[in-house]
Amino acid sequence: MKKREKNNSNTINQSTPFLITEAYKAARTNLMFMINKQEQKRGVVFTSYLPMDGKSTTCVNMAITFAQTGAKILVIDADMRNPTAHELLQVQAGPGLSDKLGGIVQEELCIYRTSVENLFLMPAGTQPPNPTELLLRRSMDELLDTLSPLFDYIFIDAPPIGLVTDAVVLGSKTDGVIFVVNGETTKKEYVRKMQNDLQLAGVNLIGCILNSFNNANVFSKAKRNPHYKNYYGVN
Repeated sequence: MKKREKNNSNTINQSTPFLITEAYKAARTNLMFMINKQEQKRGVVFTSYLPMDGKSTTCVNMAITFAQTGAKILVIDADMRNPTAHELLQVQAGPGLSDKLGGIVQEELCIYRTSVENLFLMPAGTQPPNPTELLLRRSMDELLDTLSPLFDYIFIDAPPIGLVTDAVVLGSKTDGVIFVVNGETTKKEYVRKMQNDLQLAGVNLIGCILNSFNNANVFSKAKRNPHYKNYYGVN
């Protein structure tokens, strides 16, 4: 496992607004409870319906939040068409998942330490011509079987479910799917279509995380609350 540099500004850090970090911590508590009810722990898949809905940032920030508890976390970037997790965590792009599934390297050469304690990343690796077929291989199941005992939680960043079937494929091999809903762009029919696709495939929908909603009014009201001001020292 190789060590890498500092975090991207889009990831949670000490300067992140309190309400954002608390929202992730609340999601962490709920997700921990739901995952712990699963009989096997082979990973949680994060997806959205369309690109630019914030699923990669949400996946990485949830991983950071879990790592802050002392749990050992692995993020796998399975969006081999448009990988971004390595940029968010400032880790080199490869070798990674595609190289492992293609039999080019062993998994230990594809896992990198990040600057966040307890957090590791397997980047997407070399862009392959057949990402879905790679994920369908038995080697993906074997990889999850190998990695599951080594980490407390595995978070998988998958491509948008509205464009390709990769998230459904991965969902069938793991504990289930977290669907990231963009408060500004995700339509109700997208959510219904996602639910239908997962149900037909027998994939567990663990839950949804709302992203990119306008919380300016909420934050403004919170700052005016005297209890909030006194406790958190907000001026």
